[in-house]
Amino acid sequence: MAHVRPGTRPLRGPLHHPKAPADTSEEMAAGRTPQLTTRLALGSLLLFVSIGAVLAFLVSGQLRGRQEQAATYHAEFVAGSILRYELTPQDVAQPVDPRSARYQYLQEIVRKRLLAPPVVRLKLWRDDGTIVLSDEPRLIGRNFGVDDELKEAFLGEPSSGVTDLSDAENVFERTQFKKRFSTYVPVYLVGARDHGEADAVAELYTDYAGIQSQVSHLFQTLVATLIVGLGALYLLLLPIIRRVTRTLAVQNVKLEEQAGRLQTLLETEQQTVAELRELNRLKDDFVAMASHEVRTPLTSIIGYAKTLRRPEFANDGAAREEFLQAIERQGDRLSRLVGNLLAASHIEDDRAHLTLAPFSLPELVEDVLAGLGPRAKRVAVTLPTDLPPLVTDRQRMELILANLLDNALKFSPNGHRCDLQAWADEQAVVVSVRDRGIGIAPQDLGKIFDRFYQVDSSVTRRYGGVGLGLNIVQELVESIGGTIDVSSSPGEGSTFTVRIPFAPPWSAAEAERSPRAEPAAAR
Repeated sequence: MAHVRPGTRPLRGPLHHPKAPADTSEEMAAGRTPQLTTRLALGSLLLFVSIGAVLAFLVSGQLRGRQEQAATYHAEFVAGSILRYELTPQDVAQPVDPRSARYQYLQEIVRKRLLAPPVVRLKLWRDDGTIVLSDEPRLIGRNFGVDDELKEAFLGEPSSGVTDLSDAENVFERTQFKKRFSTYVPVYLVGARDHGEADAVAELYTDYAGIQSQVSHLFQTLVATLIVGLGALYLLLLPIIRRVTRTLAVQNVKLEEQAGRLQTLLETEQQTVAELRELNRLKDDFVAMASHEVRTPLTSIIGYAKTLRRPEFANDGAAREEFLQAIERQGDRLSRLVGNLLAASHIEDDRAHLTLAPFSLPELVEDVLAGLGPRAKRVAVTLPTDLPPLVTDRQRMELILANLLDNALKFSPNGHRCDLQAWADEQAVVVSVRDRGIGIAPQDLGKIFDRFYQVDSSVTRRYGGVGLGLNIVQELVESIGGTIDVSSSPGEGSTFTVRIPFAPPWSAAEAERSPRAEPAAAR
């Protein structure tokens, strides 16, 4: 059972605080100085931050406008100096077939001469809203209608702005760019028309990341400047701040010490209350489970014994044999329960009473199976013939295997077997016990080794026990220097894997020299 750790009793009695000295004029002035210093520092800081924020906003807006204007000029230059000389009236009259040699020629020009940073995409529009040419062939031939910007561009007025990526025409750009800047530029083909409406409109997309990087660079510069200015302001206020903080530090230390003492007392009190509640809950749970688990086999034993005394069963050998086997099973169950309770009460001795001696694991397995009685037939054993002997406490190892097998048989349906396997590596022997039971939910895996813990703790639960078996196994495994792990899937069963070193980390001689060790002969 869990125990309250020593030293966790809550402190009783009133708390005594040192008497505060009387206020003096000097102390009152010192009390007003921090307020004045704080107001001056906060006022200067607010003014400086406000100026920096306004400057950053204005300058970043100007820079963003200049970058967008530069992108527009660049798009107009590209359209006017390249496209108008490479396109023919046939190219803008009908969509260019992406499989044609003409498209390959135009695509090569677009990629080499137009799609250079910061231009990332071209769409050539016809006056009815159809895309006749694009570096994205899936857009060619699709009609998206004529919006206001496209109309203005066909009338000779370039327009630009941030693109709405949710528009249908931008379906292929949504995953490539977070933000884009587009420019609609009228295209007048050479020799086609010298005035009037444009022959086509080229929409060129500029990656907005370049514009944003310039704005971000400005913000970084302004932040650096702001930090330098605040540092200079701090240096000017440093002499005043030092005198003020010295006084405040002394007061803060006193307050922190008092708060720390109160917090410690509160935590101690809360911890004690929590431990007492947990102890009370464990006691109630244990009494309920133990009473039920002891009463069940005793009721069966008494019932079968009274039945055997009745005259009609005096000459019924088959019934007597069946009742005697039932009494024996219930007696074994009661014996295992008492044994687990006794083991749990003495297991905290750890390695002080270890009896280290070499023994054969296969022979130990035979002894454990013999103790299971008829249930041993349900255990499939796989042991290699070359297992080296173990040097550890044989009695504890036997109790580990007995509890794991008993747990596996209990949770496996009748007629289903359990698997016991063992193998050796360079430093240890590994024993695995697998059942075909209901499994353990992931949220319960970390609790199954807790003392008295059961997934179903009601007295009407399907599986018996008081929740000591796995806790005892873990304590025993750790007491001989081993480890235990569990893996489980609901509905598929559980596998417990125990790793026991060939010899414990301490030698037998060290265990015998330990003042807590119990000589084997004395036991």
